[in-house]
Amino acid sequence: MKKRKVAIYEGHLLATLKSFTDAVMSIIATIMVLEIPLPKLIGNNQYDFRETSSSLIIFFVSFLVVVSYYFQFSKFFGRIKKISGWQIFAYTIFLMLVSLFPFMTQIVNGIHPAYFTIIYVLYIIVTSRFASLIIKNTYRLNEIIISRHQSRKTLDLIVMSALAIVISSIGYPAYTGIPLLYLPIRSLITSIVYDED
Repeated sequence: MKKRKVAIYEGHLLATLKSFTDAVMSIIATIMVLEIPLPKLIGNNQYDFRETSSSLIIFFVSFLVVVSYYFQFSKFFGRIKKISGWQIFAYTIFLMLVSLFPFMTQIVNGIHPAYFTIIYVLYIIVTSRFASLIIKNTYRLNEIIISRHQSRKTLDLIVMSALAIVISSIGYPAYTGIPLLYLPIRSLITSIVYDED
């Protein structure tokens, strides 16, 4: 039986994939803000902002993470000249994972904030590792060598999540997402402000 050859795509398809990524990331960023719940009226013109503030923090983290991915892959598409069929398949799965970020903003995390923080952090780690794997393999196909030091990101994210869990366990569940803002802000500054290559 003849072994099937993996397709290699160049030129127009890369431009189409970049345009598709722009559209998907824009839609994700827009939908996320629509998922933030409004403050609840609890009587006598008073509102409960706990659920709203918690969702706002998750929105800020998710938005910054998505924007970091966007700039990371904008640079990626600017460097590569070709991509394999398997890499396009993996990239489609990555876009599907990123598309779930608006769902995270919608989840009511006040009931079990520590569990939500752990799941959310693991989700970001898995998605980020998957993105790095796609980039690394596609760069190898294009014979591009880039020295990157990503091991600290995962460690920082674990430290930030531990801090978030401590905050929720001492009685401030609405603020568990605040420590998680550090890493996406740092990642965004690294990818936009500095030349990391």
